[in-house]
Order: sequence, then C-alpha cells, then structure tokens
Amino acid sequence: MMNPLRQLSQCGQAYWIDNLTRGMIKSSELKTRLAEYGLWGVTSNPAIFHKAIAGSNDYDTQIH
Repeated sequence: MMNPLRQLSQCGQAYWIDNLTRGMIKSSELKTRLAEYGLWGVTSNPAIFHKAIAGSNDYDTQIH
C-alpha cells in the first residue's frame, strides 16, 4: 500500500514542509521524508528560523 503522503501526487498535490530545522537535517529526518514520504519541497521564513534558534540548542555553538 502506498504511503498517503505519496498518494497526494496522484491528485496533483505536493507534500511540502515549512519548518525546516537543523535537527531535521542532522537526524536524517529530512532525508527520510524525501525518500519514504515523497517530500516535494521545503520553505521557511525569518519567523520560523527565529523559533528554531530560540527554541533549541542546535545553533548555540555557532552563535557563541
């Protein structure tokens, strides 16, 4: 059975995320979403980056 997120493409829709974080990249979550769930695109904006930076320790070393 095909993953429901992959089935979106059959309806002319695409699966995107708008909350990219460093943790998603480091943990391979982004890679998994691409390979297994048919992720089509990624976008973000300054407010989302602010939330990612303020809400985690992922960026502390580079900021300090």
